[in-house]
Amino acid sequence: MADKTNQAQAYNCISCGAPLHFDPPTGKLKCDYCDSLYTPEEIEEHFKNKESEEAAQRTDEEFKSYSCSSCGAELLADQNTAVILCPYCGNNTIATAQFASNIRPDCLIPFAVEKKQAMQKYENYYQDGMIKKFLLPKSFKTDSHIQDIQGVYIPFWLFSGKADIDGTYEASNDKRNGDYIIHDIYEAKRAGTMPFEDVPADASKRMPDDLMDSIEPYQLGDLKDFSMAYLPGFLAERFDVDEADDKKRAEDRMKGTITEKVNETLHYDTIKSRNERVDVSIDRTKYALLPAWVLTTRWNNQEWMFAMNAQTGKFTGNLPINKGKYWATVILSFFIILIIGALIFGDATTGGVIGLIVAIVLAIVMHGTMKPVARAANANAYAGDNLKLSVNEDNFLRKEKEYSPQNKD
Repeated sequence: MADKTNQAQAYNCISCGAPLHFDPPTGKLKCDYCDSLYTPEEIEEHFKNKESEEAAQRTDEEFKSYSCSSCGAELLADQNTAVILCPYCGNNTIATAQFASNIRPDCLIPFAVEKKQAMQKYENYYQDGMIKKFLLPKSFKTDSHIQDIQGVYIPFWLFSGKADIDGTYEASNDKRNGDYIIHDIYEAKRAGTMPFEDVPADASKRMPDDLMDSIEPYQLGDLKDFSMAYLPGFLAERFDVDEADDKKRAEDRMKGTITEKVNETLHYDTIKSRNERVDVSIDRTKYALLPAWVLTTRWNNQEWMFAMNAQTGKFTGNLPINKGKYWATVILSFFIILIIGALIFGDATTGGVIGLIVAIVLAIVMHGTMKPVARAANANAYAGDNLKLSVNEDNFLRKEKEYSPQNKD
């Protein structure tokens, strides 16, 4: 991994000298004045030429770093970027600071989604579906500052390696025979390996890990060598979570994936016990910047953060819930099913049980719709190949007979 000092560099139009910004739809740098377009490679090559060195030095100070006086986020932006507020805390007092000990990223994914698209996606997000429209407080829609959405390159560590598993499982296939259940007991043995490529873990303390996990996956085949030419028009945060601190997150996700894949090979009715050992080895790490549109809005004395994968367009964030409507719906559904069940079965107890189940399921569905942000438990999107088993054995052990009468009266 490279650790050279990052030399800040702003870029002006070759034709007219006006500022350039990175344009996601074209994947090129666009002139704000004459609309000229240049590839990042063309701009990099131009500013490497000796006759351009003096001009490059004059614009060197145009790239500045900013430190949020509220949450301390260190952000890098060119002077043409309107740094109005911090994307993490919504604070609008950002002061110039020294971007100390800056380490040059290895790679990045350029922005592919424009601000207009991100704003539209946000509007669609909280109006998408009957549940959101019904449960979202009306004042949240009017009080959100959608125009303050910010394009930010988020720092990530990308981990590549493999996971090895060795497990022994006692399992059974079960079938009923009259008043008995017959258990065919087996011992299953599995051992294998699985490679992983560029499992991401965000390296920003201010960016919630579950929010970043929820806008995945990034298509990491689009990674490009780092160039300052991709930064104009956006913010870029320096990492403040060390590689070693993020490593465990990636390892846990790799373990989750290989465990899931092994479970899929255990074709039994019941897994009675398991004895597993999973080892992960990391052989390569990259420091990357991945693009996101971020909006932090204040409502009801709370901060609500939303994020969009600026490569794929995936948008997410937890929404506030009108608790009155939520609990009224759950309770009403319980009593409606209770009454219907009592009429159909002639038994209020049966109707109550069914009503309780329906109410619980409805509560879970509504809450999950409004609160979709969650930590990633696996790294399926970054698994290089399918699980390769070196041991795949199933041995019959014994039969067990369990007395379980069908009619207990």
